[in-house]
Amino acid sequence: MSESKLGFILRRMTTKKEIILHHYPASPYSERVRLFLGYKKATWTSVVTPVTLPKPDQTILTGGYRRAPVLQIGSDIYCDSRLIIEELNRILPEPPISIENADAASANLFAELVDTDIFLKVAKFVMGSYAQKLPQELVDDRAAMQPQEKLTRENMEKLVPYLHLSLSKILPEFAMSLAKKQFFGGEIPARGDFAIYQIFWFLNTIRKFKPLVPGHENLHEWFARMKTFGAGESTLLSAEDALKTAAASSPIPIHSTNVLPEPYDLKAGQEVIVHPENYDHERIFGKLIHLDDERIVLANESPKTGLVHVHFPRLRYLVLPKTF
Repeated sequence: MSESKLGFILRRMTTKKEIILHHYPASPYSERVRLFLGYKKATWTSVVTPVTLPKPDQTILTGGYRRAPVLQIGSDIYCDSRLIIEELNRILPEPPISIENADAASANLFAELVDTDIFLKVAKFVMGSYAQKLPQELVDDRAAMQPQEKLTRENMEKLVPYLHLSLSKILPEFAMSLAKKQFFGGEIPARGDFAIYQIFWFLNTIRKFKPLVPGHENLHEWFARMKTFGAGESTLLSAEDALKTAAASSPIPIHSTNVLPEPYDLKAGQEVIVHPENYDHERIFGKLIHLDDERIVLANESPKTGLVHVHFPRLRYLVLPKTF
């Protein structure tokens, strides 16, 4: 949602509140956000979540959303790395990112490809390359996340040769697109640069970045340039204290309870289910308080958190009646 449009809905007070990121070190989507915090030279608070379920402290904040990262600002909870970066860019406008130009548009289109296709290939390649060394609880957890994949160590390993071939053909296209630019966004990075960085960061953790994209020095130099942003300055916070922070805060007032017409005739105040596109077994519950073509906002309340508002991007998330 654009800043001007969102301004009609929410009273913006978050700049006075602590930035809390729920994440874990090996999470590639968390690395995307950590790097963005570094670019913004941000000071933030770190809550390290478990890699696998159960995640009781996180899911009580989110209504069931189990993925990393999650951004918490007071009792407003933001899910999905794209929405998190949009929110961080709003409250941390300096230094700016590249927007509303051809380079930014191209970079952000790459980000969509990363999120809908390329990252999944990279994740399967990384896991398959180390299938025999993965903890069993991680294999079981990821298999439960993707029941349609029939995820076993053997099946992961069988895919590696094909994924290597596929990635070796796809990834050099990034170098061709980057050409001689400093960033995919041009002279400064766009939102898409951070999404693209995520896949090469993950490959770099198993030393497969350069072998898959040999000879493209411009891409390796871009990666090194991005890496220098670091992750800002963070201090640790316990999950219990993060819940106390939520309980001691109030969500940003929503002045519009707008709910656009949906196939299920949803209404403000209705109990609903939100789930990521293509993952309908993952269920997030809450009371629908806002829905438009940019954002979904749910309300949840518990003794540990008080009232929280949970924000999702509209794209790639479906909203259904709770009885569905």
